[in-house]
Amino acid sequence: MTQTYYIESLGCAKNLVDSEAFAFLLERHGYEWVSDPSEASLILVNTCSFLKDSLDELRQHLKELCALKNAQLWVTGCLMNRGLKQFQQDFPQVDQWIGLKDFAAFEKLLAGTSSQKQPYLDRVPIQAGFHAYLRISDGCNNNCSYCTIPAIRGPLKSVPVEDLVAEAKRLAQDPDREAQELVIIAQDTCSYGLDLYGEKALPRLLTALHDIPGFKWIRVMYMHPDHFDLSWLQLWKSLPKLLPFFEIPIQHCHDTILASMGRTMGEKQLKNLFTNIRNQLPEAVLRTTLMVGYPGESDAIFDSLLNFVRKVKFDQLGAFIYSRESGTPASRLPDQVPQAIKEDRYNALMMLQEEISEERLQQYIGSDLEVLIEDEGVPEDEIEAYGRTWFQAPDLETKTFLSGSVAALGSFTTANIYDCDPISLYGE
Repeated sequence: MTQTYYIESLGCAKNLVDSEAFAFLLERHGYEWVSDPSEASLILVNTCSFLKDSLDELRQHLKELCALKNAQLWVTGCLMNRGLKQFQQDFPQVDQWIGLKDFAAFEKLLAGTSSQKQPYLDRVPIQAGFHAYLRISDGCNNNCSYCTIPAIRGPLKSVPVEDLVAEAKRLAQDPDREAQELVIIAQDTCSYGLDLYGEKALPRLLTALHDIPGFKWIRVMYMHPDHFDLSWLQLWKSLPKLLPFFEIPIQHCHDTILASMGRTMGEKQLKNLFTNIRNQLPEAVLRTTLMVGYPGESDAIFDSLLNFVRKVKFDQLGAFIYSRESGTPASRLPDQVPQAIKEDRYNALMMLQEEISEERLQQYIGSDLEVLIEDEGVPEDEIEAYGRTWFQAPDLETKTFLSGSVAALGSFTTANIYDCDPISLYGE
């Protein structure tokens, strides 16, 4: 009887890369993927424990999966370094707890034999989409006061350029992916190479990746503002595949809050960064992430954040409410903000950003844009397909919905944009 597997990959795209490596090992040992966990003989949950909310989500997933009597249930991921003991007590039904990224132990469980070293890893896609993630480093050296990542995944550990180029070539040639876009990810992509080469090596890496045939788009995510070098803008001018999409999570703009977070740049420097990007690359799209309700954030400080957003006019903005995570320096700070106030501030920020995002998208109405077709639409709603333009990153809410006859999935088409809302475009 064929053995089958199902993977629940929780958390971010960086975790998804590990999940795809686990899938490769499962298939190397004869397992076949199924889309329904009730049909699997082995269920692997790759966990996220970044926030208390992540642990709550995981708890619900495990309750549901434990009800499936006929499958082996294995758990791995970030939980192994944060929150493990409580979950082991609460979920004795779990058959195996596997260390974070311990692929050798995982393969030993599959094969029944010991491995002296980490096995060679390729990756098998487990989610739909015509893109591939390339994680260029793991861990982080920034030690932001609110963040649990260094405690969970350790210090910065970059992958050598030559290994990343080889991996990217495999991803480009993978017939199961049909990837048109390569997405560069890490906890802090701008710090790539500091541990290996003693200098930031992102320009060297991007130049090497650009020469790989097969990808039409290359996108860089998670660019820490403190480590972004304005001289790098020349790369975006000279490398046609490199999309001028600048995802730079600043978390806040107020100098006092940023200093408490352990961040270097202040409001003037951040404003200068975004101004320089737009001056040098007028077509650039700016996306950031902000946190509301950090300890000490007064009404006046929050108002300054709203004013900053009004001035910069980010094309896209994600926000989250500060979570008081045990073990972080910020959890011990005075002047913690009440939950109700945090939620009100979050709503106010997102309402403002909706107005700005729609205003920014309106500039494309009447223009022709290239769209990567990703899935079929809903014909009764006069939507034949949906996809993404170059400034719509994978796994974000923003999409382009298309009417009229469209090209095949995974191909590019030209669409005339006739409408927009705060997050999406509509074209034909």
